[in-house]
Amino acid sequence: MTYRYAYDAGINAFRIRFEGAVDMEEILRSDRDIIHEPEWAGSRRILTLLDRDADLSALTIRQYLDVAMPYMDATRDVRGDGTREAWVIPARWNSPIIHVWEQLPHKDEHHAFAVFETEPEALDWLLQSAPGGG
Repeated sequence: MTYRYAYDAGINAFRIRFEGAVDMEEILRSDRDIIHEPEWAGSRRILTLLDRDADLSALTIRQYLDVAMPYMDATRDVRGDGTREAWVIPARWNSPIIHVWEQLPHKDEHHAFAVFETEPEALDWLLQSAPGGG
């Protein structure tokens, strides 16, 4: 497993960290794990942190379109409305493929998604419009 996650009650969000080689299967597996946690319904927030040595080179645009989007459609009811996910990618060379997801049309129908270089800026964005009106 190239990821580990935990619910952070202080920010009412899930924190997940990826390391090593990260592929689409691992990303979707982690998402599936998180959205089935008991705290998910009251949070609907994910802060994804990428280690400096994480390798996203296995990700492709075709995987986003053929694998990730159908997965997002299939999990829409479990995911719920108002979901937000922020990725923190400290190594700029690793971010272009994730920025592709950020720019895909219709992805906001599933959840809002953005990419940042630092955790503070990611949290500022992530915690806007928290579920329950906060």
